[in-house]
Amino acid sequence: MLVNKKYIKRHKMGFVYFHWINAISFFLLFLTALPLYTDTFRFLYDMFGAATLQYAHRVFAVIFIANPIIGLVTAHDGIRRLVKEVLSFGRDDIVFNQKFPAELIGKEPEGIPPQSFYNGGEKMNILLQAVIWGLLVISGAVLWFGEGLVSPAIRTWMIPLHSICAGFGFAAAIGHIYLALGVNPDSMQGMCDGMVKASYAAKHHGKWIDELVAEGKVTREEIKQAVKN
Repeated sequence: MLVNKKYIKRHKMGFVYFHWINAISFFLLFLTALPLYTDTFRFLYDMFGAATLQYAHRVFAVIFIANPIIGLVTAHDGIRRLVKEVLSFGRDDIVFNQKFPAELIGKEPEGIPPQSFYNGGEKMNILLQAVIWGLLVISGAVLWFGEGLVSPAIRTWMIPLHSICAGFGFAAAIGHIYLALGVNPDSMQGMCDGMVKASYAAKHHGKWIDELVAEGKVTREEIKQAVKN
């Protein structure tokens, strides 16, 4: 299970692609809509034309919607694990979320219980992103296809809902990037080649390591040696 006696496989590449397609399509959707909200980005209309950006927004929307559906086939193991973990949110995850903020300001929080494949913070982020994805898709679809089919009053409410969800999604994404690059940079590799350091996994996902040991995929001694390296 260990690679080069140091790394452990966390994600299959299908799931890595699913993650990045979701992230890139969201940011491109956000970017192509920005000129509607602030004159600072009006230059994008001047460069590409308003109609071009609106068309691009719809293309990226289709990718954003299709990606998780395709992922059910190409990344089914990762998505199944993701759903299972989110639905198993428990006391240890609550304790993690209570103590983790100290790590954001450079402190080493004490008393954090061992975490599973996804820690409590990741589970909360996954749930938040899933809700945002659903609301963006519903509100966007109503705005795109709802004319003549959906009440004008409802379509009017979809505009602020779509905007608010995009704003929350962007804020959550920035926080996610900060945590990945600034707080736990070792986690970033997991979304590049699917591998993470065994030392990182042992510290941040102890229950997952216990699971791998119980399944015979790695030995406790291998983990100890990897942590030393």
